[in-house]
Amino acid sequence: MATETSYNPAYDDYTSNEYPPDWDGRRKAVLTRDGYTCQGCGVKSTRVDDVFFDIDHIVAKSNGGGHELSNLQTLCPTCHADKHAGNGKLERRARDWERRNTRSLTWRVLRVLLVVPVLFNLLTSSPESVTDKYGREIELTPVGSLPALPTDRGVSTDARVATLWNSSSSSVQQVGLLAPVDSSRDDDVTLIRFVIWADNGLRRMHENERYRLIGGRTNEYDGDTQLVLDGQSEIRPLGGN
Repeated sequence: MATETSYNPAYDDYTSNEYPPDWDGRRKAVLTRDGYTCQGCGVKSTRVDDVFFDIDHIVAKSNGGGHELSNLQTLCPTCHADKHAGNGKLERRARDWERRNTRSLTWRVLRVLLVVPVLFNLLTSSPESVTDKYGREIELTPVGSLPALPTDRGVSTDARVATLWNSSSSSVQQVGLLAPVDSSRDDDVTLIRFVIWADNGLRRMHENERYRLIGGRTNEYDGDTQLVLDGQSEIRPLGGN
């Protein structure tokens, strides 16, 4: 049977041992419904980290579970392996996933030799890499450095919400200005316009609070740099927000 690229409800009760012909479309439908977020641990895929998720049958096919969307969920490799303990293939994939940011000893030594000579010349506005609780290695670009990036660049940054504006557009969830994360209301700092597109499941931000914005996208608005946050982005509060 030919492969179908779109989800087709007719295959909900597909009885073959093989996956239904519309599996690629079915997979995309589940990922979209779940917001590209693991339903176990909550890790989300963004345009800067690209988590490869598994689509899991909540009730296993061997126990009578079907392919209907209500019986499918998004899981990261670790959560998928945890659910199916003893499955060697899933455990190997989980180990690879968990070690994705681990470098060999040779690479770490080489990196030190290459980086140390220029450490003293680095500016405070240089990007830094952090590893979050999900093991994602995220490069954070300071707000003040965003205008130097080309358009359509995936980027993450820690920022303070300096200003929020009202928008009459139904496609806009929030719009306003971002300031450097370590700034205060009284500081004279570079401000960057941002927009959060609606209907992407992103949290709402509040003025003068600080957030980690993961997987935003740079573009231009009236000739100035703008940071766009959409379905391939994530917003996480910093500190006690």
